[in-house]
Amino acid sequence: MSLPPDPLPTAALERALAALRAGVPYKQALEALLLELDDESADRLMQLQREARGTWMLALRVPRDTRPARALVLGNALSGVSIPLAQHGFEVTLLDRSELRLQWAVERNSALSTGPRTRAALATGAHELPFADGEFDLVLQEDGLPSAARGWGHDVAELRRICGGELAVIADNRFAYKRSSGRRGVFDIPGPLAFLRRAAWSDERTLAGQRRLASAPGFAPPRAFALYPHASEYTFVVGLDGKGPTLELGPKERANRLKLGAHALGLFPWFAPSFAVLSARNEVAATPPRWQRLLTALEARTGESGAELEHVVATRGNSALLLTRGTRGGDEGAWCVHIGLSAAQRRQLATHGRTLRELAKSHPACPVPQALAEGEFEGMFATVERRARGLTAPQLTGDLAATRRTLDGLVDALAGLVCVRDHVLDDAGFEALLGSRFDVVTAHAGAADTVEELGRMRERARRALVGARFPLVVHHADLRSKHVQVERDGRLVALLDWGSAEAADLPYFDLLHYVLHERKQADGLTAREMWRLALEPERLRDWERAALERYADRLGLGADFCGALAALYPVVVAAMAERHWDYSRPRWLRRQFGIGVERP
Repeated sequence: MSLPPDPLPTAALERALAALRAGVPYKQALEALLLELDDESADRLMQLQREARGTWMLALRVPRDTRPARALVLGNALSGVSIPLAQHGFEVTLLDRSELRLQWAVERNSALSTGPRTRAALATGAHELPFADGEFDLVLQEDGLPSAARGWGHDVAELRRICGGELAVIADNRFAYKRSSGRRGVFDIPGPLAFLRRAAWSDERTLAGQRRLASAPGFAPPRAFALYPHASEYTFVVGLDGKGPTLELGPKERANRLKLGAHALGLFPWFAPSFAVLSARNEVAATPPRWQRLLTALEARTGESGAELEHVVATRGNSALLLTRGTRGGDEGAWCVHIGLSAAQRRQLATHGRTLRELAKSHPACPVPQALAEGEFEGMFATVERRARGLTAPQLTGDLAATRRTLDGLVDALAGLVCVRDHVLDDAGFEALLGSRFDVVTAHAGAADTVEELGRMRERARRALVGARFPLVVHHADLRSKHVQVERDGRLVALLDWGSAEAADLPYFDLLHYVLHERKQADGLTAREMWRLALEPERLRDWERAALERYADRLGLGADFCGALAALYPVVVAAMAERHWDYSRPRWLRRQFGIGVERP
């Protein structure tokens, strides 16, 4: 896998490091750095630093011990893969060719993880690595096969020498039918000639070649996993050895006869874009993988048994998700296990688990999964809930009948989340509910004209809303179709992922956000076009508009109130992100919604 050699100008990174050493908080220093970069470089850096790159670590066999396990990560130190390793008990040493990247990564890991401090070692290009035989429990080469052409003097034999536990290589497939561009959601699918050229002359290997390279005396046969759709931005960890976890094939994938046929013929391992190949020394090869040890601990905590791992998901929110099925019939052992990959995600998962429990008591009619367990298991913080049946709503995007049925269910579910029946918004309440949101997005706006426009929006909102009467509700805060579980006909099953929830907040936003985001996904709208739908509801489909009106009638919300909230849509969305992300996207409100440039 080819990581970007260095997406950062040296001077910009030096200034960011100087800010950190002067006591500037990590998030603030990172955002200042992102603002110095062009949009493409900033996007690449943010994609490279995602903690979810480390989700595959749950397949490791490295056993727990009385001392922290030691991990060596070779590649681009900016990669977020080392953050979850550090968060989950590894003493991480980073080996990179850039001293600046190493210094930044050490500071970043210290800010984003609560585990042992990360160490740095500068690569010299020498064949022999400066470490003792068997020094590390995990050796990870993330940027493809080591070779002189890629700037590494060492070879795989040298990696084996220093590996006392498990060796991991993340690499692209020579026969890959697509790969990531390094920017989120942007993939390169080569034409026939480009595909044949790479297949014939690339120095990359096939899966069979990777297996041969990883095989050696003293090591058990390697295990291989596809990181799909690509290691730079993957959602699923997929077993390629005839065992799980598996790739989820939803209704849209099942409608693709070519993809289904290739999958049925066993061609996925041949053409998967990228691999994680894990090779354990014989003495640790019998240790169950970390995800199995976790499930065993959860069986002991829940009193259930028969949980069988089905899917492993790397989420966009930088958590790992294990989906299990029960083997004893019924719901026993059918779980959804959330694992936080950083300290911030641990906090969000604690909010998620707490909200599920509180909703079950205070709003039992609201369809949410049953919370089963929460805490530290096998060195990982996890929440466990009953796995909801059915599909996630994006798998039915485009099926208007199903989408309409889901929306009808959402109106009933969300209208039932009232926690304060009659609230009057005074000046103090405005500052608590909306002023705080304006404060956080203004601090991270990144452009003077955006700050000025936010000030005008704030005063318009104050004039429109102070004195208004409305109920307060339990606010999901990030209700998109991927957080909604449905039957195949669109009937609502459960509302998922409450990690950003607020216990008593403004009504209407959750339903509005769901409607707008569903249209954005279905019609390929920009964020600015999506906002226009909120400001000009006559552009909505009749049944979308009717759903919003039915919700408003149920809660006694007037048209002026709903219109005032629609005008604030970008602020509320951005404030949620700023409160929970490790960093912002530079000039996000300006780039996405045109705030400070023009109205949508």
